Amino acid sequence: MSNGSRTSSTVATALRLLKLLAENPEGIGISDIARRLGIGKSSAHLLVSTLVQQDFALRNDESLYVLGITAFEVGSAVPDAARFGGELLAPMRELADISGEAVSLAIPRNRDAVIVQRFETKHVLRAEIGIGTRMPLVSCASGKVLLAAMSEAEIDNLYPDEELPRVTRHTLRSKASLKATVLPVVREHRYALTEGEYAEGITGVAAGIADASGALVAALSVVSPSSRFHPAEWVDPLLTAADAMTALLASRR
Repeated sequence: MSNGSRTSSTVATALRLLKLLAENPEGIGISDIARRLGIGKSSAHLLVSTLVQQDFALRNDESLYVLGITAFEVGSAVPDAARFGGELLAPMRELADISGEAVSLAIPRNRDAVIVQRFETKHVLRAEIGIGTRMPLVSCASGKVLLAAMSEAEIDNLYPDEELPRVTRHTLRSKASLKATVLPVVREHRYALTEGEYAEGITGVAAGIADASGALVAALSVVSPSSRFHPAEWVDPLLTAADAMTALLASRR
C-alpha cells in the first residue's frame, strides 16, 4: 500500500461516530453506537469519552450522547473559510509578503474573534495562533475593530457587567472606558492597536472588512513581537489591503 493511500482506522471510526451523532440529534446511547459502528462497547465508550473531553460531544439529561459545541464551531467555520477564500486571499498574501509578519483574518463569534484565514510569519511569534484560534474580542486588535462596529446595546448584551474579562495584565477591564475612549478612536481612524493584551510581548494592528451591504463582517490584522514591530509603519498597507478585500467581497452578489 502506498503512503498516499494509508489511513487511520481509529480516526475513520471517530468520524463515522460524528456523523452518527449528527444523524441522531435527539441523542444515542453507547450500546446503539457500538452496534451501529460495528465495534465493541468498550471501544465505543473510549471514542465517545474522547469526543466529550474535546467538546465534540456531550451527554444529555437522558444519558444519551449528542454533538457538542466544538462540532458546531468546526462545521460553521467551513462556509466562513470558503467565503473569505479565493481571490480575497491575494491582498492578505501581499500584506504578509511586504510586512514579513503574520497576517490573519478573523470573524466575530459571540465574545471571540475567530481566525478563519492566516499567513504565517517566518519569525518566532511566541504565541500559538492559527486558523480556528479564538481570541477574546476585548484582548485583540481584530476584536476591537469588530466591537467598534457594534451598537452600545450589542456590546452591553455581550458584556452585561462593567468589568471585562482579563486575558493578560494589560487587558482593558473597564467596559465604560472601552466604549468611551477606545472604540471612538477605532471608529475615527479605522484601525485598532493592541500591545500585550492577548499575549505578553505581542503587538497587533487591525482594520475592518465590510460586505456589499456595508456591514463590517471581518477584521484583517498584522501581528508581531513587540520588540521589532512598529504598527504605524503598517497602518497604510493594512488599510489598503482591507479596502481591497472589502471591494472584492462587495463584488460577490
